[in-house]
Amino acid sequence: MIDVVNLTKQFGHLTVLHDISLTIHEGEKVVIVGPSGSGKSTFLRCLNCMEDATEGSIFFEGEDITSYQVDINRHRRHMGMVFQQFNLFNNMKVIDNIMLAPLRCAPRNGRTKKQMRAQVREQAMALLRRVNLEEKAEAYPSTLSGGQKQRIAIARALAMSPKVMLFDEPTSALDPEMVGEVLQVMKDLADANMTMVVVTHEMGFAREVGSRILFMDQGKVTEDKPPKEFFNNPENERLKVFLSKVL
Repeated sequence: MIDVVNLTKQFGHLTVLHDISLTIHEGEKVVIVGPSGSGKSTFLRCLNCMEDATEGSIFFEGEDITSYQVDINRHRRHMGMVFQQFNLFNNMKVIDNIMLAPLRCAPRNGRTKKQMRAQVREQAMALLRRVNLEEKAEAYPSTLSGGQKQRIAIARALAMSPKVMLFDEPTSALDPEMVGEVLQVMKDLADANMTMVVVTHEMGFAREVGSRILFMDQGKVTEDKPPKEFFNNPENERLKVFLSKVL
């Protein structure tokens, strides 16, 4: 689904990503771990072109989305993104947050505006049921807990029926007791065979859900293995030190 070829990202004289090449297949759950400042979030933001690559290419379903000839917004509709800080619109009700993108972007296909809104609302309510927050449809984000906000953010990202979901440390801003409810929604997505790329510090989640785990250090992917091998037989010395501190 995604091919990353010789990706390098620089901010001025600082090189944040160094010549990364990897492939993400449909249905894979790729978990990215590593120390702070290793380039994990920048890599994720490059995948949906929130950051432009300095060098290299990213192919999504065979098309180079780093090319200036490509309509990146067309591809972004197929890439759901969940951020650390939720990024919900506080002046809009929960249901309207979820409906916003489909109402603006989905084709009418002969439907009247009223018919389209009714159908989008029905789909949004189905997503709220999926994250167990149907009763919060008419609430405003400011009245929700952090865990509820993040589950709404996941529902909003799913509203465009993405082919891949990108998660940028989705639990790091949450109180510990709220982490589990968000991870459960992500596990349910994984069980439904959603292609996922997840930057996280949750090692239990990585071990349980990841089909592959990447270790990033100083802008490079230095280890790429299935969970059992990653945790039980790490080869990279920096990874061994990292695991000794987080496990």
